[in-house]
Amino acid sequence: MSERAGPETSTESYQDIVDRLNAADPPGSARARKAARIARRVQWMCRQASWAPETTRASLAAARAFFAANQPATFQLTSGTYAVYRSEVLSVLKPEPVRKGRYILQMTGIYREVHDLTVQVGLPPAFRWRSSPLLWYLHEQEITPAEVTSDTLMDFYRFSLDAEQLSEDRARRRALDAAKYISLMADHPAFAAFGFSPVAIAFPNRSIKYDVPPGIADTLLKDFDARVVPWARGEVSNQGEAWGDYIARLDAAEVPAPASDKKAAWKASQAYQSLMATEEQLSRGAATGFLPSSRRWVPATIQSRRDLCATCAKVMYEAGGFHIETIEELTDPEIVEAIAKRLLARRSETNPQSAYASIIMTFVTTLAKDFVARPQADLDKLRAMKERYGRKRKGIAPKNKEILRKFTDPRIQALVDMPDRILRDVNRQVQHRREAHRRAQGELPRPAETFDVPLVQKVMLALAAHIMLARAPRRSNLAGLRLEWIRWREGLATLEIPPQFVKARREQDGPLLIPLNDRTSRLLDQYLTALRPKVLHREDAQNPYLFPSPPHAGQQRLGGYYATLPDRLVDEVHERVGVRINPHLWRHLLGWIWLKEDPDKLPAVQKLLGHKSIQTTIDYYADIDESVALKEWIGYLDGKKTKV
Repeated sequence: MSERAGPETSTESYQDIVDRLNAADPPGSARARKAARIARRVQWMCRQASWAPETTRASLAAARAFFAANQPATFQLTSGTYAVYRSEVLSVLKPEPVRKGRYILQMTGIYREVHDLTVQVGLPPAFRWRSSPLLWYLHEQEITPAEVTSDTLMDFYRFSLDAEQLSEDRARRRALDAAKYISLMADHPAFAAFGFSPVAIAFPNRSIKYDVPPGIADTLLKDFDARVVPWARGEVSNQGEAWGDYIARLDAAEVPAPASDKKAAWKASQAYQSLMATEEQLSRGAATGFLPSSRRWVPATIQSRRDLCATCAKVMYEAGGFHIETIEELTDPEIVEAIAKRLLARRSETNPQSAYASIIMTFVTTLAKDFVARPQADLDKLRAMKERYGRKRKGIAPKNKEILRKFTDPRIQALVDMPDRILRDVNRQVQHRREAHRRAQGELPRPAETFDVPLVQKVMLALAAHIMLARAPRRSNLAGLRLEWIRWREGLATLEIPPQFVKARREQDGPLLIPLNDRTSRLLDQYLTALRPKVLHREDAQNPYLFPSPPHAGQQRLGGYYATLPDRLVDEVHERVGVRINPHLWRHLLGWIWLKEDPDKLPAVQKLLGHKSIQTTIDYYADIDESVALKEWIGYLDGKKTKV
C-alpha cells in the first residue's frame, strides 16, 4: 500500500486519495484494512470541515490548519484519538521526501566542499544542521556560489512551499536562515575562493494592512489628541473654552433679559457653573459646545476612536495620496465618501458583511455634528452616505451565527458543566498534593495550604465561568469586578455593578444585578477567604478588585485587575467544549441557548442581557425562529413516517 499522496497531491481531490487508498492493496489484508481506515478518516475530515471530497483539492496545509483550529472536544474525541486521526490523515497528504535516502555526505562537487569547510572552520552548529536543504537545492539546480542572489533564495522559499509542502512559517524561516548562512560565508575569509556575496531576503510584514508611509496618520492624531480628547472628556468646549468662558460667550450672544441682582450674582457664581456643567444643557443643544456627562467618552472609547482616525488617514492616503491632517478635513463629505468607497473595496472576502465601515461612518458623523458643527447641508450628505455605504447590520453577524449553531445539545451541556469540571480538576490536584505532602512530611496539610498562584487562577477561571453563565456581563465588567459590589443576603451573593460602569445603562436604570446560586456563593466565599490573598503582592493588600492582577513573568501590576481573564475563559471553552468564541459572544450565547429551548422566553432574554428595547432582542435572535421551526418540522415528519 502506498499511503503517501505523492507529488500529484496538488491536483488530486480528497476523493481521489480515498479511491486510491481503497484500491491499493489486496482486499482482506492487514494493509488494506489500514488503508480503508485512513480513507474513512479522510472522509471524516472532509465532512467536519464542510469540504466536498469530490471537488476539493487535497491540501496538506489546509488539513494541518483544520486540525490546528479545532480541539478534541470539538468532535467529542479523546486527545489520543484526535492525535491518531491527525497523524494518519496527514500521512497520506505529505509528499514523498524530495531527497529521500540521500544525505549530505553522499553529495559530490563544490557544495560538498562548502559543507566540509563549514564543519572545519567551526561555524555555528545551527548552520551545519540547517545547511543541507539549501546546499542540495543549489547542487541540483546547478547554481554556482557566485550566482546566488536574493532571487535565488526566494526560489528556494517557493520550492520549500510547493515541492516539499512545508508550512509558510517554516519555509520563511528556512529562507531567512539560508540568507544568514550565505552572508556569513561571504564575509568569512575561509570561503573567499567560492565567490559568495552577501544576500538579504525580506518578506512583507503580514501585520501591515495599508501600503502607506510610516507615520502618515501622526499629524491627524496630534490634532485629535490636542482638541478632540479634552472635549470628549468634558474638560473644554468644542472651541477649546473652559466652562466659564463658554457660558459667558453664550450669554453674550443672547438677548439680555431683566434679572434681579440676586439672580445675576447666583448665575455668576462657581456653584452655578458646577451645577450646570453636570447637566444635559438640553435647551442649548446637548453636544454643540460641551459634551453632557452622559455622553462623555471613557478611556477605552477614546483609544478605539483614535485608532479609527488613524485608519481613515491611511485609507485616504492609500486611495489617492491625500494626506488628512485635521479633524475638519476628516469630516469633509467628499473625503468621507472616498474613505467609505475605499473601505468597501477592501472588504474581506471571508467577511463581506463586516460592520467596520458602519462604525467609521458613525464616528465621523458624530465628530461632524457635535465637534466640528458642520452646516446642516453637510450633515445631510453624511447621513445619506452612512445609509448608502455604512448601513449597520441588524442582529448577530453571520460569522457569529455560524459559531452559535455549533453549540449542539451536547456542547451546551459541556459549557454548563465546565465550571464544575474545572473545580473537579483543581480538587484532584489538591488531593494529590496533600497526599504527596503527607508521604514526605508525615502530616496532611489543609487544602488551602496546597494552593499556589496557578491553581488559584484556575479557581478564578471557574468562578468567572459561573458569573458569565449567570448573566454574561461584558468583558470589562467581568475582569473589573470590585469587592464593594458584592452584596450578601442570607448566605447568597449578588454582584451589583453600578450603572455608570455598564454600557448604555442610565442612573435611573439602577445597577446591573448578577445573582449567584448557593453553590457559587459558597465558592466565592471560600475564594475570598482563603485563596485570593495568595495571588496578592505583599504591597497590594488593598487591591479593590475581585480578580486582582496575578504575577506574570516575575512582575505584578499593583492595584490592577486580571485583564486577560476573559481571554483565558474563552480558551478554556475552546479546549473543553470544542468551539472557539470571543468574550462578547458569551452574551449572545446565553440568549441563543435559552431561546433555542423556548422561543417564548424573548422578554426574559431581553431582561437577562439588559437590552432596553425588545426589538433589539428580536433583531439579534430572529434566525432562531427559523431553526426551531425546521427542527420541529423534521420531528413532525419523523413521527408521521410509517415503520416498514
